Amino acid sequence: MAVQNVLSTAVSGLLAQSFRAAEIANNVVNVNTAGFVSAEVLTISVQAGDRGSGVLARRRESNGREGDGGDTDLARQFANLIATEIAYKANARIVRTAEATLGRLLDTVA
Repeated sequence: MAVQNVLSTAVSGLLAQSFRAAEIANNVVNVNTAGFVSAEVLTISVQAGDRGSGVLARRRESNGREGDGGDTDLARQFANLIATEIAYKANARIVRTAEATLGRLLDTVA
């Protein structure tokens, strides 16, 4: 069913954005930690044929200076956090819309 594929994609997007937000928080909290190397979460849209589609999230450590958290750019982290919030809200809206569509479908069938 198409609605199930939409829900699956939106939920994988929610999970990916949650993972990204957690990594940003980790970077910000450890900005002054000796030996800390920041990381980022990369997201990739995937299509799995008849099984639907989704979002994959992968963690990648920074190639910046190691040692004192000096490779962590706080302005960039907060900009990424804003983008993450927008993407999370978009995926949550898709879930709400799919839920409402399913509700209307069930009301029509019943």
